[in-house]
Amino acid sequence: MSVESLANYESWDLTMNQLPKRSHLYSLQPIGFGTPTVESFTSYLQRLAAAHSVSIASLIRYKITPLFIQNNQPPDLLKADDAIKMLITAWHREPALLQQQSAKFWLDRTQHVFKVVSIVEKLTARRDLSFLTLLQWHSWRLNFNHIFHTEQRWCPGCYQDWREAGKPIYIPLLWTIEAVSVCPVHQRYLQLRCLYCGCFQPFLNLECHCLGYCCAYNAWLGRFFDNTAKSQGSRFDWEKWAAQSIGQIFAAMPTLSESSFSPEPQKFKYQRKPTLTKFLRWCYKLGINPHEGLQILSIIPSVLS
Repeated sequence: MSVESLANYESWDLTMNQLPKRSHLYSLQPIGFGTPTVESFTSYLQRLAAAHSVSIASLIRYKITPLFIQNNQPPDLLKADDAIKMLITAWHREPALLQQQSAKFWLDRTQHVFKVVSIVEKLTARRDLSFLTLLQWHSWRLNFNHIFHTEQRWCPGCYQDWREAGKPIYIPLLWTIEAVSVCPVHQRYLQLRCLYCGCFQPFLNLECHCLGYCCAYNAWLGRFFDNTAKSQGSRFDWEKWAAQSIGQIFAAMPTLSESSFSPEPQKFKYQRKPTLTKFLRWCYKLGINPHEGLQILSIIPSVLS
């Protein structure tokens, strides 16, 4: 048989492909990253729990809490006895981790929030979850006391628009800020109570599986009444500007470097700092955007004293 009559077969490369590193939990992408309506960290946790078909309480208890106490590998990779011991230790040392539902506990600039965010980043193999909190604001010369709403607020119009468009329902970080009372998209006041039962909504519903529904009666929160009559006048113009301005800050955060604002000198460390609302009113009167105001404040800290 001649060589020309033999069949030629393609050669196979049997080299094993290098698999990318796997995350312990789904590497869920935050919604609205780099936009004024970037997702809040509490919203991300609830969506992450829903993606794994567990309650947020279970996610915190079995995945976050053990690592919060002991910086170790995820408990599923440990021996069963070791994982149980870690969980028991965590349960006794940090019971508040499963009970706190305030925005300040989960979204503020504290070391505690930094640690929780770092743990979730480790579990999801992400590096951008700090932008879902106020951690990036740590060097700003503002008074951050009472910066969050005490109860969750939401825009029914946004909820309904996302639902009709088939988009995921989430809670923007913007809605958690105390100085924000207006939705800059629909130019309506944010809602505070469920229209069906009148209940307030917690920032972190430990048993919630679906965002956008009442924590008490599971009613859809996208229903709203006409509050157009309230949405006018000079006060509303200021509130709308404040919401838009804070949204601009959130949108710019991923591109702002740490060097954008100089570190606080020791002589100004104990100087009285303006609240976010006072700072925004100052910017509003001067006709400057908050980014420009922060730069001025970093150079002349006493300008608002």
